[in-house]
Amino acid sequence: MIMILASNIPAGELEQGNNFAMINSLPSDLLVDVLARVASSSFTDLFNSKLCCRDFRGAAEEECVLEQVSMVGFPVIHQWLKSEKVSWFLKRCVEIGNPEALYRQGMVEYFSSLRMESGLEKLRIATEKGHVEASYVYGIILVCMGGQSSVEGLKLLNAMKGSTTSQSTRFATFQDCRKRIEAVIRTMWINNHLAGRQRRSCCHENTSRLKQTWEGRSQVEDDASCEACKWDREVGLFCDMLR
Repeated sequence: MIMILASNIPAGELEQGNNFAMINSLPSDLLVDVLARVASSSFTDLFNSKLCCRDFRGAAEEECVLEQVSMVGFPVIHQWLKSEKVSWFLKRCVEIGNPEALYRQGMVEYFSSLRMESGLEKLRIATEKGHVEASYVYGIILVCMGGQSSVEGLKLLNAMKGSTTSQSTRFATFQDCRKRIEAVIRTMWINNHLAGRQRRSCCHENTSRLKQTWEGRSQVEDDASCEACKWDREVGLFCDMLR
């Protein structure tokens, strides 16, 4: 960490002081930017950085740092935590707008706590921040709503598909996305199964393909006769995962 920071300081200044003097000479915005990068890869490294000195501790608590902090290692349902400090920290990340924290809390509220309006809003915000899994789930929910919401959901899902260059890359991207979503769902008690979802009627539809397993979809991923068929099957697979 010190080496990274030192690389941004002129050599003459390095010779005049110790490590703490180096840190104190850093522009505050540079220190915050470095800690934000640290936070995005490891909360543990961010926490250890806070122990270095007062300047690090203050910078590590900036909102733009917490907005990027990694949620790896934290439980999806933080309300069950015995540690009030950790629970408060995760709640703070949601309030600040950490995309992963918003996505997780949105999933819990929409599918488990039945606070669907609040949960959907969190998924929407996470989607706007570029969170991939949130974009997928939010798009699927909109498709299930039918009407204009369904049109918006299809646009969102098609935008995800269009962000990759090849068919194989698209499949790998969506497959990885589904696996990450399934890992989150497995930690939750599901009370909202989207049972009343809207289905898009299409003469090409072959409902037997909906019986395929989540992992076994590789052979039919891009075999759909039209976009309506493809995304209806996608909705079916997602709903199966909620059972």
